Amino acid sequence: MLAATNAGAGNLDHFSSLQVVGLSEVKPRQLKDYADVISGFLAEFDRCFKEFNIFKSQFALFATPFDVDAESVSEEFQMKVLDLKCDKQKQKYTDMGVPDFYNFFQKKSIQN
Repeated sequence: MLAATNAGAGNLDHFSSLQVVGLSEVKPRQLKDYADVISGFLAEFDRCFKEFNIFKSQFALFATPFDVDAESVSEEFQMKVLDLKCDKQKQKYTDMGVPDFYNFFQKKSIQN
């Protein structure tokens, strides 16, 4: 949105190629056209990825498991989320990062 708004307003701060040419060479109608194209890209992006909103809470479960509200996930995961929050693994998660934490967590689960 920012790029489309800036282009439409004649603000070239985020358009280095257009800055080289300068506002004297770029007509206001062209900037409006650029803004329309950028807005079209954003709309297409939103359309293509709107399905991801359906799975937003499931993505959050894996991306930030300690911050997820247990009520926002399906029943099959609610107790696991609560167990995870009660477990003292948050510091490991913070130190390791997502991929390494899940590898560690998987090994721990296999051992138990």
